[in-house]
Amino acid sequence: MYYQAESELGLNFLKTLPAHNESLVFSPISIALVLSLVHAGALGNSKKQIENSLLNKANCNNCQFVNHFSNVYKSLKQGVNGVEVNMANRLYLKNGSTAKRGFLSAIAQNYGAEARALDFKTSDAMQKINGYVKSATKGKVDRIITCQDSIRSANGLLINAMSFKGGWEDGFPQFPGMQLFHKNERDQFWIGVLSETSIRGYSSDDLFQVLTLKYVDPRFQLSIFLPKKKHSLNDALKKLDNRRFENLLDNVKPTLVNAEIPKFSIDYRLSLKKSLKAVGITEIFSDFADLSGIADKAKVSEGIHKSAIQLTESGTGTGCPSASPAIGSGASPIGCGATVAKNIRVLPIVRSGNPVKFEADHPFLFALTYLNHSIFMGVYRGQ
Repeated sequence: MYYQAESELGLNFLKTLPAHNESLVFSPISIALVLSLVHAGALGNSKKQIENSLLNKANCNNCQFVNHFSNVYKSLKQGVNGVEVNMANRLYLKNGSTAKRGFLSAIAQNYGAEARALDFKTSDAMQKINGYVKSATKGKVDRIITCQDSIRSANGLLINAMSFKGGWEDGFPQFPGMQLFHKNERDQFWIGVLSETSIRGYSSDDLFQVLTLKYVDPRFQLSIFLPKKKHSLNDALKKLDNRRFENLLDNVKPTLVNAEIPKFSIDYRLSLKKSLKAVGITEIFSDFADLSGIADKAKVSEGIHKSAIQLTESGTGTGCPSASPAIGSGASPIGCGATVAKNIRVLPIVRSGNPVKFEADHPFLFALTYLNHSIFMGVYRGQ
């Protein structure tokens, strides 16, 4: 299934990031959609590398690829009960380039995306890009470009961002207490927590406890992968392949859980060029790329991705009360709620004995999913 390839892409992408040292978040599906934009105008090996990486070498034809990611994009835009997903996907071509009409039509129809020419040397180029991202994400993601000089010599830029806003299906009480969070073996700090004993989705294996929180649109869920052993996240992530990831989510059952989860806010900006090369997409940023379906002599020199997430009592996103300060570049956090569900189905509630204790007081992985699609992945390591 294609969604399994998407999860694997996310886990592989995570391993290219500095998850050993800092909190971070990124959107696997948003990155897949901006690559789908490039796929629409790429030819030869440039196109094949995108297919292989996004679909894990699954057999497909161009029509299947386009239909799959187009349907994902359109489905994500149809959140209910106030759940909202907004994406910024745009290709900026070097000034003087003219994108082909068929390419522009295809990416607008299938992915809600655009391509525009821009003079990267002008003083307002950064403001134009940042203004587009802020508008496309309804003000929830800002300042994707932080320095005009960083884009002055660009031949083409992929710009990609995603925002999410959603309330919990079952919110948390306003809890004034604090939790001692163990960042590593030496450093610890106090942080506000989401705390409640209630029925939540839960699973576990020899490495992780997993707690899932549903949004008011239950197709979206946030899953927290907490290592059973403190200070073991780095080792646990090395063993977290797609099979373990899927098994843990497939085995989630409604369980009486005593949960303590830190309230946090993270925003994170990253270079797509470096990370995509590490997962096998080496050609689209090179001089050997065949992007002639986009424009004559089209080139892409870099891709920039930015995501943000905020967890509070009421959910995930901008406007949620009682959030901790943002970690990262300083942009506004997003959303109000978050989570993961494979197939929505009624399962027996496990209530025997005492509540399961889920105390997220040390670094963990989190994944926000829409049905089987990985919307966000990230690591929380503290402030």
